[in-house]
Amino acid sequence: MTPEDLIDELCHKVVLAPNERELEAALAELQSALQEHHDYLESVAADYLLSLPLAIRKRLNKIHETTAA
Repeated sequence: MTPEDLIDELCHKVVLAPNERELEAALAELQSALQEHHDYLESVAADYLLSLPLAIRKRLNKIHETTAA
């Protein structure tokens, strides 16, 4: 099962929770899965950026600084 499939399944579990106790448990599971997937994507993005040549990284940094301002 992919992380996206797990998140989708947990979303359904939240929507279909029959009571508040199960809703809270499902929300906690969903939050954990989302955080784990976020951390993974952040790591992949960082690895990708670090694999780019320095000149491209500098240009991307300048673009980021310009749009952030």
